[in-house]
Amino acid sequence: MRGIEDYVPIVGRDEIEEIMYLAEYVEGAKVIHVNSTKFGGGVAEILKSLIPLANSIGLRAAWEVIEGDSYFFQITKAIHNALQGESSVELTPEMYRHYLEVNGINAEKLDLEGDVVVIHDPQPLPLVEHKRNGKWVWRCHIDMSEPNVGVWKLLRGFVEKYDLAVFTMERYIPKDFRGRFLIEYPCIDPLSDKNKPLSHTKILDVLERYDVDPDRPIIGQVARFDGWKNPLGAIKVYRSVKKKVEGVQLLLIGVFAHDDPEGEEWYRRTLDHANADRNIHVLTDNDGVGDLEVNALQRSLTVALQLSIREGFGLTVTEALWKGVPVVATKAGGIPLQVIDHVTGFLVDDLKNAAEKTEILIRRPWLARQFGRNGYEHVKNNFLITKALKNYLRMHIELVGLLKA
Repeated sequence: MRGIEDYVPIVGRDEIEEIMYLAEYVEGAKVIHVNSTKFGGGVAEILKSLIPLANSIGLRAAWEVIEGDSYFFQITKAIHNALQGESSVELTPEMYRHYLEVNGINAEKLDLEGDVVVIHDPQPLPLVEHKRNGKWVWRCHIDMSEPNVGVWKLLRGFVEKYDLAVFTMERYIPKDFRGRFLIEYPCIDPLSDKNKPLSHTKILDVLERYDVDPDRPIIGQVARFDGWKNPLGAIKVYRSVKKKVEGVQLLLIGVFAHDDPEGEEWYRRTLDHANADRNIHVLTDNDGVGDLEVNALQRSLTVALQLSIREGFGLTVTEALWKGVPVVATKAGGIPLQVIDHVTGFLVDDLKNAAEKTEILIRRPWLARQFGRNGYEHVKNNFLITKALKNYLRMHIELVGLLKA
């Protein structure tokens, strides 16, 4: 089990001592995080590292996961899409009733008795109706800058019952929100299986297993199979690039999140669009792709793509930059916080531009290496789990009012 001392070689002794100093203020405080899945997606990635790390510095941190039937997760995916701006979504009275009922059932099963309770995203949002004590925080990981008005009207009352709402960017906060808020960036764990250093031999072993040629250019996108992530756009970019660059390969790597009922459909659509091209590798956890495999495959990329239409933050961008891979990405959501145009990669407005920039990086390896070095430093300074832990500690101190004598 990793502890805080393991991060000294990465972030330095001063940063770790500051974290330990803050931890003294809330030592022994019980902190509960609640989300909708233990596997798949950025929230699960963060909590998988954050919970044990918080425990290693004296907090009593726990991770609870809500359960629901397939209808519940169809409803919550519709809510997710609506809050990200899909205007066609309508929450019927029956859907809304089921959403509340499932949360009510979960409220009876879960341990929600903490000094601080952090609820992640819309799926468990109504649990605040069952709050008995402690301070409650809603952590929103999605872009809510232009939510579906009807759906937001139904949910706004829940959000405003929380003691604090945390958003990734200030512009994500709905204009009519009347509550206390905080801005916090998601982060990655540099020592997790998905991000830790790997030997060249290990990388080559993984490439061989999936029939990927390390001697030819590799472009790729790591993301859930979801329309917002635009996997079909990644295939179009690949097809444009391969007209100019001989032998280019495309990796599309994703997992099936338990709370995302649309994943299978978008996976099938992606396969259909790939049209059995032997140089397009569509890989999932069903193919044995776990964290170590994702790590190796990302490190093999010549260029990473992130062509999202909407994006909360995009931790797969963070992961690629941490591995020294330049990124060509759309300007969606929190991506521009990470991809600094002409510094850590290229920001693009359309697929044609994405193909052009990808070709430039393949043809100019010196530029790709420079962007990669810049990207690594940018992530190290801004988006590592130690920074997230420090910010959570500050939030806990303020919320529970534990001040050192």
